[in-house]
Amino acid sequence: MLQRLKQVRKALGYTQTEFAKFLGITQTSYSMIENGIRPLSDKYVRIICITFNVSEQYLVSGQGEMFVSSPHKKELLDFCRISDNQKNP
Repeated sequence: MLQRLKQVRKALGYTQTEFAKFLGITQTSYSMIENGIRPLSDKYVRIICITFNVSEQYLVSGQGEMFVSSPHKKELLDFCRISDNQKNP
């Protein structure tokens, strides 16, 4: 899980210091989590998943996609295409 945590952080483009601020901890504490010295608590797993739209299943077990896609994403994309077609017939 620690490798996936690092992958998520890097995919989002954050340094350890920036990511730690979102969790409300110091960079040193976060570094200890990422390096396996301290465990990543369920509390922080939930914060990461909610704040960054990360799949909990991916973060915990490595299964599925890294990020959760909205169930309404397809509908929104279809709506945008319809709106664009109406403007530019």
